[in-house]
Amino acid sequence: MKRLRSIRRLQLLTALVAVVALAPAASQAAEHEIHGSNDFSLTYNDVSGPGAGSQSSLTEGARYLEILNLFGNGRLGEFDYNWTVGAKSTDDRRNDIKNTSLTNLQGRFTNKVHTLTVGDTFESFSQYALNTAIKGGSYKYTREGEFGTSLTAVSGIAYSRWDNFWGVDAVERQVFGGKIKQNLGSDLWVGFSGVQTTDHVRVMGSELVDEQTYTVDFEYRPIPGLTIQGESSWADGGVSTQDGQYNEFNGNASKLVAIGDGGPSRVTLEYERVEPNFRTMLGSATPDREKAKAKWRYKYTKNLSITSAMLWYHDNVDGQKSYTTDHYKPEIGVTIKRPFKRQYAVADISYKLDRTSSQTIDTLDQFVNTSYRDRFGLFDSDTNFGIIFYDTKNSRRAQEYTYNTSLSSRHTLGRVVLKPSIYLGGWTSNEELAAPQATDQIYEYSFGLGVDIPTIKITSNFKIGENRLVKEAGTDTTKTFANMNIFWRPDMLTKVQGMLYAKASTNDFRYDPNAVGGSQDFRETSLTSGISMQF
Repeated sequence: MKRLRSIRRLQLLTALVAVVALAPAASQAAEHEIHGSNDFSLTYNDVSGPGAGSQSSLTEGARYLEILNLFGNGRLGEFDYNWTVGAKSTDDRRNDIKNTSLTNLQGRFTNKVHTLTVGDTFESFSQYALNTAIKGGSYKYTREGEFGTSLTAVSGIAYSRWDNFWGVDAVERQVFGGKIKQNLGSDLWVGFSGVQTTDHVRVMGSELVDEQTYTVDFEYRPIPGLTIQGESSWADGGVSTQDGQYNEFNGNASKLVAIGDGGPSRVTLEYERVEPNFRTMLGSATPDREKAKAKWRYKYTKNLSITSAMLWYHDNVDGQKSYTTDHYKPEIGVTIKRPFKRQYAVADISYKLDRTSSQTIDTLDQFVNTSYRDRFGLFDSDTNFGIIFYDTKNSRRAQEYTYNTSLSSRHTLGRVVLKPSIYLGGWTSNEELAAPQATDQIYEYSFGLGVDIPTIKITSNFKIGENRLVKEAGTDTTKTFANMNIFWRPDMLTKVQGMLYAKASTNDFRYDPNAVGGSQDFRETSLTSGISMQF
């Protein structure tokens, strides 16, 4: 354990030194720039009422949030460089679990042939092999040309936060990997990669994985408008759920994609097969799945386009289970611009079916959505209506309806720009097989007003409304809400692109009837003021 902690500290120190060293180097470079951004805000939250302690997510009292980022770039000899350092400080656990944290740290040197990156590093090898950011470093060699070559090496730890190195526990996942990508002419390239991941330091009973992943991928463009992409990956390793015991696993994942793009059509065909024992710690895949997908987008005219798709997938790829579950998801959508010869109108309608079938389950869910956007005189409108039919054999039969409409407009009165808006919406759910049959509904309405004064660089918006949940069996709730946002860019802060802002919101929650243990009603109010700058 001590050895691992020493290694982590050494890696962190190396990254810090490498990045920070770029800052003084900038002052000696022939060409250099240093910029930054800062956002500081103070928030006061007040929560009152019998349900305040258990219902509200706000942190009561006065809280602060400071976000600072520094950026540098320049040139040293034949190399261009850039660096980034960012930090966050807060005493509100809604913003971060730590009072002070390092949010980003990166340094990069390149001369277009050799590229060195340290700190926050993201090298995407492929979907299965590596598409996750790490804390560490990478080196990349690139030789352009019809038969060019690219070599990439990466090393580090797959932490999501920098303070995982010194304060926030997380599984230490060490990463080593490399990829070679070779162009075989102007229309074909092939890549080979290998990634080793080793987990250390079990956290709260988490599993530890030791894995090697080897991947080959390619892209081929045989004719204009047609692209064929493929990838196949082999994983071999072991997983430990408790100290001293590792269970071996190995598996393969492969996929093939063909994309045809020409004229009014774009067609995508995809096939994927992932074995049950395939695992990728730094890529992405769903084990035990065979999938076929087709999508066709056709622009019939400049005002009419049709999109259709079909997705099928199932488990039990190797026949290791007693039965197979199949999923079918066809869908079709139509977009019509300028219907009824209306200049600003756009209409959309779509239908999707979701079928799941096996020995133990049989579902048939259907989704229908429509929307219509238009302008009527001074008003812009957006109306949506959707229906979902749920049907699970001998278990559930239900319908959900979603409906909403909004109107907005813009008016200039002297130096003031007014942008009023109104929203009306709702949701209805009907469970036919419930005992007794239950219908729940949500209603929401709101009124908004934007007020801009361009001459003094003020923008603002105000909103007030109510959301009500009515349950046939259960507790009804009502939330009355109001919020305000004001942003001002005063002339005195022009040089630093500064902005002052103020935000306020209040939510009043009421429950009817209240719980047996007493009222759960509460009100929460939040006030925020801040300043942001770029320099």
